[in-house]
This record gives sequence, C-alpha cells and structure tokens, in this order.
Amino acid sequence: MKSHLRVWLTLSHHTPTVQRMQKSSTARLNPPPLRALRTKKGLSLRSVAQRSGIDPGHLSKVERGEKQLSVESLHRLAVVLDIRDLAAVLDPYVPDQESS
Repeated sequence: MKSHLRVWLTLSHHTPTVQRMQKSSTARLNPPPLRALRTKKGLSLRSVAQRSGIDPGHLSKVERGEKQLSVESLHRLAVVLDIRDLAAVLDPYVPDQESS
C-alpha cells in the first residue's frame, strides 16, 4: 500500500515552507497567499488557470485553502507565477515533459 504524505505550502516572505497536514481532510486550512501573489503580478485567475492547465474553479478553491494541488500542478503554477525557488524544489518530483 502506498503512503501519501500531504503537505501544505506556505509562501511567506518569498520563502516556500512545507508543513505536514492533519490527517482529517475536513479541517479548513489557512489559505496560502496565492491570490495576493497572483493579483500583485496583475494576473487574473482565469489567465493563471489557463497557463498552468488547472481548472479555474479548482484554482479558486486552492486559493481559499479548500483544495490542494498535485505536485505536478503546483510545479506548473510555480512556473506561471515565477516562483523560481518553489519550481526548483519541485523539479525532481515532476516527470520530464519530453518523454510524453
């Protein structure tokens, strides 16, 4: 049986921090500052969703702390939002696009 570690990413002071999540998926999380970062860069939710390949509704829920992203989706979002440190941390866990 595969064990999945759920993590929560906190983007404070431009330094990504990964924290372990509670087992209960019903607990409401403190929303990450993704919306503030996105709007600071002048990007709309729809444009970020389209560029990162994430459903706009799902991305909105992620911004509110109601849903989570896969490692691959989080990596794409980091690239779109130009969060280089996060993208670099996630690079080893994302399959190469060239093999597709």
